[in-house]
Amino acid sequence: MFNISLLCPTRKRTESLEKMWLSALQTAKFPRKLELVLYVDSEDLKSRLKADELIKRYGKQINLTISGHKKEIYSNLHNICCEKVSSDIMFSAADDLIFRTKDWDSLALEFFDLYKDKILYLYPDDGHWGQEFGTHGFFHRKWFDTLGYLSPPIFDVGFSDNYIMDVSRAVDRCAYTPDILVEHMHWTFGKSEFDDTAQLAHKKRLEVDNEKIYESPETIKMKQDDISKLMKVINE
Repeated sequence: MFNISLLCPTRKRTESLEKMWLSALQTAKFPRKLELVLYVDSEDLKSRLKADELIKRYGKQINLTISGHKKEIYSNLHNICCEKVSSDIMFSAADDLIFRTKDWDSLALEFFDLYKDKILYLYPDDGHWGQEFGTHGFFHRKWFDTLGYLSPPIFDVGFSDNYIMDVSRAVDRCAYTPDILVEHMHWTFGKSEFDDTAQLAHKKRLEVDNEKIYESPETIKMKQDDISKLMKVINE
């Protein structure tokens, strides 16, 4: 079994995807205990070829899911990856991240050892938001098993992280660690190009009012239900 699974939907970013994976391996204390769980669109030949290349080099450390005919909403992609993991600890990764901290994997695992029920959202410094906000973070499988998702499959772009932060804070299981830096090389921070993938996400952001979905009575009710489910596990 692996120690940590990196969940990473990816689209046409083969160079930055490999850079993310290599940075995770090169800084980890136990690189052979890392798993990369990829979700790739079936029509994205470039990413499929890169995934095949990585599988040849890293074997079972690479776990690939290729999309079917159904077009999945973005906020469900990490959930699909969750169903495939071979470890108990997961990190909601992206193909524009760089792991900067030596032994980051060991440091993350230590946090989960502090909680018997394993309900925790642990987020590292991303080089931009710091403690203010966690866009990517670590979960235990128990979170996914309890709710059926990391965040609900209702958002096209953004707000999954807001939802997770709200729920984890409500159950007092939201932890920030400045001791781990996983730098987010986002184009809005001036750290990467406004490429085709970023343009598509930006277009969706303009077309769909995800903030309205986030603030809707239905989502608020869903959040309350998820808080209750997690609290039940915590109080057992």
